[in-house]
Amino acid sequence: MKKIMTLLLTLSLVLGLTGCTVPWKKNTDTNEEQEKEEITSVKTKDSMKGVTLKVGVSPDFAPFTYKNEETGEMEGFDIDYLDALSEYLGFEYVLVVEQMDAIEKDMEAGKVDCAISGISITDSRMDRFKYTDSYFENSMTLIKNKEVEAETKKDIVHMKLGVEKGTAAHEYLLQYLKKFNNKIKTYKTMTEVFHALEKGKIDASIYDTTGVEYYLNNHPDSNIEIVESDLYEEQSNYGIMCNKQFKYLDEFNVGMKQIDLSGQYQEIYNYWFKEGNEK
Repeated sequence: MKKIMTLLLTLSLVLGLTGCTVPWKKNTDTNEEQEKEEITSVKTKDSMKGVTLKVGVSPDFAPFTYKNEETGEMEGFDIDYLDALSEYLGFEYVLVVEQMDAIEKDMEAGKVDCAISGISITDSRMDRFKYTDSYFENSMTLIKNKEVEAETKKDIVHMKLGVEKGTAAHEYLLQYLKKFNNKIKTYKTMTEVFHALEKGKIDASIYDTTGVEYYLNNHPDSNIEIVESDLYEEQSNYGIMCNKQFKYLDEFNVGMKQIDLSGQYQEIYNYWFKEGNEK
């Protein structure tokens, strides 16, 4: 017990010195606004008992969040991670299962407290929502139908492109292709994008690297192949997105660090990404 208390007190000192900040956020705050209330892990453990949160999740973002077709239950890396955070902080949660654009609208209306579904930390979202520290680093990958010729992202400027609406990948394509007046076809889910790409209805798409790898591992006969990886890395890092009124951001950040220090994060990661992707 004495060793555990020493670890926790050490963590509190580290947090007090460094603060809980999102490393991708532009530093426009004043010094006064940057001063954070120190919350030690000793105080944070079970500090949210009695709190019930409404948490938005996408049903179509494997392997992070997806609906098991056999059981109808939500599964994925993010669900297990949310469970670990809930266990540490003591809060209960109710899942609100809907697509990302609907989650964002409900969050702005105060109907959803937080959302976790491989949600990239972007400047445009940070204008409207709060974010925890990042918990997963990712990148984006350009994919195409095998019958289409393309070697780099420079080859896609005049192609038929499809993407899931409201995602960081959608935002990336809008920025990258804006000077080409390219029309991008949007879909409600990434499953629809994959199907359109398989059938040749679109030529190419961009999606999170982990999601592409998961799809190809589970569809060995796919008509889709990778063109280029490691795109747009600076805005492909995931955080838990919360509405502006959310008052437990510090508790979340401390809880996330404690899950990492305890080794629980690595256990969840190994299950979803090291022990085989065919779940």
